[in-house]
Amino acid sequence: MIKLFGKVRYHWQPELSWSIIYWSITFAPIFIALSLLYERTQIPSQFFILTILFVILVGIGLHRYFVIEEDGKLRIVSLNLFRRSRVAIAQIQKVQVTKSTVTLIIKNQRPRIFYMRKWPKKYFLDALAVHPDFKGEVELLDNFINMDYFEAYQADKKAPTKL
Repeated sequence: MIKLFGKVRYHWQPELSWSIIYWSITFAPIFIALSLLYERTQIPSQFFILTILFVILVGIGLHRYFVIEEDGKLRIVSLNLFRRSRVAIAQIQKVQVTKSTVTLIIKNQRPRIFYMRKWPKKYFLDALAVHPDFKGEVELLDNFINMDYFEAYQADKKAPTKL
């Protein structure tokens, strides 16, 4: 969770298989650049091109987040041009939560799975649940009772604060 320009961003990653493929492709240019650097006594120009490509791919890979807007919309920011980036919060029927994922079940759409870390997920669910347009339900799905964040989540019940 990061607050920039007055808006809170809750970072996520796509489904695990897509994340592995993307980050493997992302790290390939830097390894090729380093091997080119190791083979020569002077710095080749391809090294700079591949390093810039690596930095761009890392920036694109980290540019995935949710923003809960004031007008009752959940903005899903990513560079996927084939999916809608705004969803009405009133259209969300159910949010299924596991130890590492959040699944949004939206009316007339397929379920969307997002991988989130523990604390951004907690703050995202807190903000979504207290939003006046949210009419769905939050379902906690997990088999591990003693070792996951649900125990900490139950112990840390406090009133949501406005950031």
